[in-house]
Amino acid sequence: MPSETPKLEEIETKSVISLQELDPSPVDDITDIESAGYFPRAASPTHGAGLSIPKLGLSGHRWDSWLTGIQKYSTYPPTAFFILHLANTSLIPLVTRSVPASESYLLLTRPVYQAPGLEHLVLTIPILAHIASGIALRNIRASRRARLYGAETREQRQTLYFWPRMSLQARTGYFVAPLIGVHALVNRITPVLVEGGSSGVGLGYVAHGFARSSMFWNIFYFFFVTASVWHFVGGWTTWMGWRVTTARKERSQKGALGAYIDHSEARSRRQRKMWWVVNGLAAAGAAVWLAGALGVVGRAGEGAGWEAKGWNEMYSQVPIIGQWL
Repeated sequence: MPSETPKLEEIETKSVISLQELDPSPVDDITDIESAGYFPRAASPTHGAGLSIPKLGLSGHRWDSWLTGIQKYSTYPPTAFFILHLANTSLIPLVTRSVPASESYLLLTRPVYQAPGLEHLVLTIPILAHIASGIALRNIRASRRARLYGAETREQRQTLYFWPRMSLQARTGYFVAPLIGVHALVNRITPVLVEGGSSGVGLGYVAHGFARSSMFWNIFYFFFVTASVWHFVGGWTTWMGWRVTTARKERSQKGALGAYIDHSEARSRRQRKMWWVVNGLAAAGAAVWLAGALGVVGRAGEGAGWEAKGWNEMYSQVPIIGQWL
């Protein structure tokens, strides 16, 4: 019997050591990638004091970094266009209170973002890259969740909510994408198909469309402008650290973790403050844009003469939706 005691102690010691040597569970992989909250830590092994050796190759985390970078920096060129377009279609009409007086300012800035090749570099390629990188990030996160929980069949993936829940920021982005397509179809693609170019498309063309189908365009531009401004403001504030579209509610009960709960409540108050600031900025921006677009351009009325005749021809030949315009 005395000889069994050391054996028991040795077994217990080995058990403790084996528990200490267990690899940690990959919980950190479950991160809200879609709302731009994923910035992975460097996965480089360290050797010595202050020295690090970069890890070669593209791991799953490295793909996350590349795609997140593409999703972020692809917003820079469209933002420049966004500011110019806000000035041309809203701020200047609000100041002049006249569409003909505002047309000259639109012509001054048109070469900046409609020059051959530059338009696709500023708008088309960045927007497509932004959307594609967002979808790719969602696929990476979904496959990671499936591997983590061992979900192989479609039923198992549905049980685990295989696809990550979309944030408000992502929802507005996917909502705006087809509206951008319609806007480009009417104002850029159709004029090229009908007249070979869009040199005759300006604020008067848009005002003529409002006069032809007032209800359609008022509803369209209300949702288009509102969702676009919310997406831009929410996206930029997220890049700057003000992440309000995916804020989680914290439990407010007191207990053994009172200090942690107090910290959580302070963080919740800060998030509520940020929520009001960010959404206030978005609401103000949308209101200003709609005031100029709908209040001035939308009420300018139809064109006249040969110009109006050409506009009627273009609106009637818009693919798919021309019969409602």
